[in-house]
Amino acid sequence: MKWLKGVLVAIDQLGNAIAGGNPDATISARTGYFSRVIDTPFKPYWQMMEKVIDFTFFPIDGPNHCFKAYLADQFEEHQEGSDLMRGLLGVIILACCIPLSVLTRLYVLVVPRAAP
Repeated sequence: MKWLKGVLVAIDQLGNAIAGGNPDATISARTGYFSRVIDTPFKPYWQMMEKVIDFTFFPIDGPNHCFKAYLADQFEEHQEGSDLMRGLLGVIILACCIPLSVLTRLYVLVVPRAAP
């Protein structure tokens, strides 16, 4: 499972780099930073992307996935990117999050949780 998580994070960082972001940061961390931490004229865009990502990962990560990802990567430099790169990022987020949201919900139904 640790191997799979590492591969998924690497793919996430690749997507962030392709869309003009820091290759050492994830899409979620970049989104959390621009949605919650810094003022930008594109804050509504980032907040919308944050809602999509947070919805996708809610079943396995609980609320505020993007902000938690930012806190884990807060010492990374986060690059907003040009209009074209933000548009590309939006396409990547939507194309990945729609099927992933189905998978995360199926995952919690299939995989038993450990007793507290």
